[in-house]
Amino acid sequence: MRNPSPKSGKKKATLSPPTVGIVSLGCPKNLVDSEVMAGYLSEAGFGFTDDPEKADVLIVNTCSFIAPAVEEAKQSLREMARLKTAGTCRILICAGCLPQREGRALTEEFPEVDLFMGIDEIPHIGEWVCRLLETERPASAETRLPTYLYDDTSPRLVSTPPWTAYVKIAEGCLHACSFCTIPS
Repeated sequence: MRNPSPKSGKKKATLSPPTVGIVSLGCPKNLVDSEVMAGYLSEAGFGFTDDPEKADVLIVNTCSFIAPAVEEAKQSLREMARLKTAGTCRILICAGCLPQREGRALTEEFPEVDLFMGIDEIPHIGEWVCRLLETERPASAETRLPTYLYDDTSPRLVSTPPWTAYVKIAEGCLHACSFCTIPS
């Protein structure tokens, strides 16, 4: 068994930390949320993979803004649930707008999912993943109206090319960047 808490100081059975695969669906705002989740997970000592079949932990960051986005999210969850059922991954997490919107109804539709979490839980993603790896029992973060906003102090692993990065200005910004007119 791999060490479920990469920075816990416990003896590891392997040299590599548990790997996380993140499937980011929907708009660029969701991509930023996925990058911030990756930042928190990186700080917690997790590794990453782009190949869902090589991930110990799969996170599907969902969108539910329009009906086709909901269907895409559910289809992606079905695909990742097959990997979990086959034993390819140990932990499956549904994050983002969909659990925020549909709540407990998703637990019946997707019993393979170990955690449903809204965007307020993003800063705690490392703790949730460690807890799930240690207990391997399903959990559920309370989904409530969102209050969490990432800022420049939030860790973030940018997944776009170095000359591009999305900024969630729709949620507000008080920085006085020379190229931007939003705060003024």
